[in-house]
Amino acid sequence: MQQKDIFLTSEADAWFQRNKQLVAERSFATDDTVSVAAVEIAHQSQYLDRKERIQILEVGCGEGLRLTWLSENLRADVFGVEPSAMAVSQACSRGVAVQRGTADSLPFENAKFDILIFGFCLYLCDRHDLFRIAQEADRVLKPDAWLLINDFFASTPVRREYHHKTGVYSYKMDYRELFDWHPAYTCYAHKLNYHGQSGFTDDPQEWVATSVMRKKAMINE
Repeated sequence: MQQKDIFLTSEADAWFQRNKQLVAERSFATDDTVSVAAVEIAHQSQYLDRKERIQILEVGCGEGLRLTWLSENLRADVFGVEPSAMAVSQACSRGVAVQRGTADSLPFENAKFDILIFGFCLYLCDRHDLFRIAQEADRVLKPDAWLLINDFFASTPVRREYHHKTGVYSYKMDYRELFDWHPAYTCYAHKLNYHGQSGFTDDPQEWVATSVMRKKAMINE
């Protein structure tokens, strides 16, 4: 069975229940590197000078707490994709537009989003889906859009047993590599943090990276 199917069947709900309180205690204004980056992007002149609202998608959004904060603090419409049925139900009950699904098949039209967030989910995705995941992200991003990746980081790919469920693995790598081989994508910022704690650590097993990437329109687009 693929890891995607395991998470859709049960493990995504288990992950949501284990981490619900931790996520709820996060300060999105100060402690969340993704939200801070999204606010900085939203204040770029390309968005301040236009009438249209910013379109934001978060993949792996949980119950949509980050999306809720972004919608309340930015002139933005927010959308989410999440494998946990429990999390999707709670998000929808608060009026956040979250659909159940996975990163390899995004239920949106081409070139819809100004910002796409991978919210700590890529480390659990099946490796044979990575090309498709990158393709789907690129498809739904507008030209001159932004990509934010928050996930475990390793300078060379590492596979570890997922201690919450037998037969499942977590994968650490530099997830920028899914995109920055392409001339349209440039990394604007990359920051390593201590997983689950503030500050930094010398332990590479605890490295989490937040990467800010820009998709530039190609000449023939």
